[in-house]
Amino acid sequence: MVIGQWRDAVRAVHGVESKYKRLVKAIAGDIESTTLPAGARLPPQREVAAELSISVQTVTNAYKELERQGLIRCEVGRGSFVAARVTETMSNYMLDNAERSVVDFSIARIIHTPEHDAAWRQVCATLARLDDQPWIRAFRPIAGFEHHRQAAIAWLATLGMPASDDTLLVTNGAAHAIFLALASLVGPGDTVLCESLTDHGVIGLANVLGFTLKGLEIDEYGIHPEHFEEMCDSERVTALVCTPTLNNPTVALMPDSRRRAIARIAERYGVYVIEDDVYGPLPATRPAPIASLIPELAFYCTSMTKSVLAGLRIGYMTMPRRLALRAESVLRVSCWMATSPMAEIATRWINDGTATRLVQLQRERLSKRQALLQETLGSYVLGAHPHALSAWLGVPSHWQADRLVRELRNRDIAVTSTDPFLVRGADRPEAVRVCVGAECSEETYAAALRTIRHVFEQFPQVHDFD
Repeated sequence: MVIGQWRDAVRAVHGVESKYKRLVKAIAGDIESTTLPAGARLPPQREVAAELSISVQTVTNAYKELERQGLIRCEVGRGSFVAARVTETMSNYMLDNAERSVVDFSIARIIHTPEHDAAWRQVCATLARLDDQPWIRAFRPIAGFEHHRQAAIAWLATLGMPASDDTLLVTNGAAHAIFLALASLVGPGDTVLCESLTDHGVIGLANVLGFTLKGLEIDEYGIHPEHFEEMCDSERVTALVCTPTLNNPTVALMPDSRRRAIARIAERYGVYVIEDDVYGPLPATRPAPIASLIPELAFYCTSMTKSVLAGLRIGYMTMPRRLALRAESVLRVSCWMATSPMAEIATRWINDGTATRLVQLQRERLSKRQALLQETLGSYVLGAHPHALSAWLGVPSHWQADRLVRELRNRDIAVTSTDPFLVRGADRPEAVRVCVGAECSEETYAAALRTIRHVFEQFPQVHDFD
């Protein structure tokens, strides 16, 4: 019994060491050794206190510290549970390695085509013929070659985001840009807000950087401005991280009026906005970025990976002018400089129109797959967009999302439940994300959608043996 082992640890306290710290170490050790596996329910605090002959407050303090470290999650009315590590959670729901027999709807990726291969071969052949290639010799802590940054400025202009040399950094993708922004702003204990369902990378960064992440109420259009204002008014908020264009996983596209409302609230309370616009190039039309409305309070982050080419991990970030030196220094210590050969390819594709052409191709392919998804699963769709990489499906009331995910996996279809995207303390919707960029033929894609609908319409087995 684990409580018995904890009793031995508490009794071993000596010197100035506290019972609370010994209890934290004991429980953490059981979690690390998987004696307490992910999802296991911890004994109630009063029960632990009685068994160990210590105060309830001591147990409460220990549980709070374990929650702060991200080892457990405490849910009001339900109890305390061992939290899955971010990497473990993602491996449960998103396939790290391709499995040929599986239709993988678990990863948000663009639809790869022969045109992508041809464009890649062409640019590689062009670079191979050049005698002078400074981007393969570069090893200096720079924010990006001048011509790379000029191309980035031109690209961002097409997305409605003004930029200049002194407010722009070339990064290794949008996730890296978001890390740079957060590392430039927040420290342990700071409060950062986001959508109650947000990209799993932001949740992971809260554990890495030690800030407190709190979710805001959302609907089919994104964040509720009223809740954002209420949070800003009731506590000290450092930053808001949000994805107003095709939120991951809900696919919400925030309208202009709501973006302006959020910008006004952020300005009123001095809250920085970190805008993840990695999906920004995909919609043919969309409102201006929030960051364009308050450039001195906003970081704008985007990249090529979700719109041009999956392996082209180059991103661009704009930042408030007064934080430029700090953000550049974080870039220097985190990766020295962005990968300049990739930046060169992105620059050439921006300048010769290849990037625009591949985005347009992506829209055409996504539109066809999204239309088929709507035709097959329309009654279950909670969130979708013709140019989105995924769709958000409501789980029928006779299913639980976890069981549904397992049943589909048994049928060689991988989808993702809410769990990787759920901010601690937020309500858990019964929904799954289906990514339409799966690397498969159109016939296989259509058949997989029919299988999903078939499973949705079935009732689960009485006993779940998985």
